[in-house]
Amino acid sequence: MHDPQPAPDLIQPASAGRHPLPLATVPVLMLLAFAVLAVAAILFTTARHFDAGEAQRSEQRVARLMAGAENSLAVVMRDYAGWDAAVMHVVDRFDLPWADENIGIYLSGGYRLSMSLVIDRQGRVIYGMEDGKRLTDNRMREIQPPPALGRMMEKSIAALPGTTEAVAGVVRWGDQLYLASVADIRPSQGGAARPDGMALAFLQRLDRVAVARLLDPLLLENVDISTRPLPLDVGLLPLVEFGAAPDSPPAGWLTWRVPRPALDFLSSVYWVLGGVLLALFALTAQVLTRVQRAARREAEMNDALRQLSERYRALIDALPDMVCLLADGRVSLINAAGLSMLGISPADAGRVVGRPYLDLVVDADRLIFHRVMQMRGRGGIEWATLRIEAANGTIVPIELAVLPVTGEPLGEMTLVARDRRPELARRETLRAAETRAAVADRAKGQFLANISHELRTPLNAIIGFSEILRDELLGALGVPQYKEYAVDIHEGGLHLLRLVNDLLDIARMDAGTLELREGWVDIAPLIDRCERLLRQKAAERGVPVKLDVSPQGLRVLADEVRLKQIVVNLLGNAVRFSEAGQPVAVVVRLDGATGDVLIEVADHGIGMNVDAMRIALEPFSQVEGGHNRRQPGAGLGLPLARGYAEAHGGSLTMQSTPAVGTTVTVRLPASRVALAPVEG
Repeated sequence: MHDPQPAPDLIQPASAGRHPLPLATVPVLMLLAFAVLAVAAILFTTARHFDAGEAQRSEQRVARLMAGAENSLAVVMRDYAGWDAAVMHVVDRFDLPWADENIGIYLSGGYRLSMSLVIDRQGRVIYGMEDGKRLTDNRMREIQPPPALGRMMEKSIAALPGTTEAVAGVVRWGDQLYLASVADIRPSQGGAARPDGMALAFLQRLDRVAVARLLDPLLLENVDISTRPLPLDVGLLPLVEFGAAPDSPPAGWLTWRVPRPALDFLSSVYWVLGGVLLALFALTAQVLTRVQRAARREAEMNDALRQLSERYRALIDALPDMVCLLADGRVSLINAAGLSMLGISPADAGRVVGRPYLDLVVDADRLIFHRVMQMRGRGGIEWATLRIEAANGTIVPIELAVLPVTGEPLGEMTLVARDRRPELARRETLRAAETRAAVADRAKGQFLANISHELRTPLNAIIGFSEILRDELLGALGVPQYKEYAVDIHEGGLHLLRLVNDLLDIARMDAGTLELREGWVDIAPLIDRCERLLRQKAAERGVPVKLDVSPQGLRVLADEVRLKQIVVNLLGNAVRFSEAGQPVAVVVRLDGATGDVLIEVADHGIGMNVDAMRIALEPFSQVEGGHNRRQPGAGLGLPLARGYAEAHGGSLTMQSTPAVGTTVTVRLPASRVALAPVEG
């Protein structure tokens, strides 16, 4: 090869004046200018395509967030409408304080509800809370729920018997848009809609502040809500009312500034692109040299990384939990346990790798996943429970944690997920056992109530006939022993009747149906009557009884029969478990701090330890011990006394020490206490 000879006109100095600028420079400058224009056109076209895709993705994300908000509101609605307490306090009988506390104030603050309503079958609002304030009767009569809310209510009521179905969607009420959810109030075990039932409605106002908070995770600008279409450069999500006709216009639009990251970036740096491109030409040779050296080093590093990757892969495949490596939210690596959890064979791993992990999460739990991704282990390892969908459509409940790999906010992340199905199966087994125990307990209470009613009829006959025989109302019996037998039968019948009544009261207490016949009762005369009833028994055992009632004229609002039985049961126990000469004291006084009335029965008998006191307060239980086993009784005295005290809004407490004695205190609230005027 020969060295090329330069043209003479190109090597002459500029001072010659014939060609100040070499002729070869013109085509180079033209080529460079063309290259700059081509690169600029490519960048602008690419930016337009990228921004168009980003705008479409922003619409999809907004739609998903809106759907997630509807699902979240429906979940809250399902929990409250399927709550047994809601059926009891709203449908069975309307309890205004309960509604204020559990439906009104709590929901308004906890879930940012603008309005919570209870609507009857005629569409009338019978209770409402708006912006934290309960609606007045006039306001509730004026409210006319919009048609969309009525359609939601009709769909919820028409749901088949079973778990409560919550319906959610967009409702337009006047000039305001709301995100609403409606459900028929039914028991947690499910059931058909009741003709006299109620529906529960939750509404969240969709204004600028609300939608800005809803779309905050997407970091969009100029978020607003509008009732009319806006220019094409604004992102729009039509909001269609629930149940509206297909050809009906949207009730409103969610709007935001369409993201244009690529064009915004180009517009901020276009003035330096020319200099950058020129510098790139100048640096190309140097870069190529360095690239060759870097390629050799990269080949060596790739070999080392390949070996490390094989060991790392073997390690994570040995783990029993799902382990994923996420890059920008997409699955770049998943272990064998994760593929098995998703029902995918290792040969089909490509069905998961490269996809956003969010695609695996069910729609209702995607907000939870977003929050976990935002935290990224900043406060340590935090586990969240959500659900993913396997390849065959099976919903898999998991417990998930996400930690950054490099510590960079947008870097790679490690995701660990545990299959919760074995744990949930164990919980379901335990819950079924608890349910069976509760059913058995209710059956026991119902049996006691039924058998008590069945026994009272023959007992009343026995008592009546024995009274006739005892008093010889139809003539002399002839043999004196017959009269003694009649007395014994009468006393035994009365004893059995008292025991049956006690059993019936125990059953009523368990069922929560014990009724009180209340009236103002003078304490001092009642204590005297109770002492007279047990005076002979105390005298037979040689146990003195001391009474101390103060102040004079003390009265309580109570069921006199049940209050008398409390005192008789406590005083009878004190006398029964005291030895001769050991005094028993009955003290009635007012608690100076609270104004409650205290009835204290104290003895110096055998006493009890903590376990014995717990047993003594259980129905049909008697404390084990040689002395106690010799005492008669069915073990109902203390449980009945405590139940009667609690039915009056009070309490029963015990303090006891073995071989020292026992003090039982009945406390009745100050709201039931009054002082009658004492005559001078």
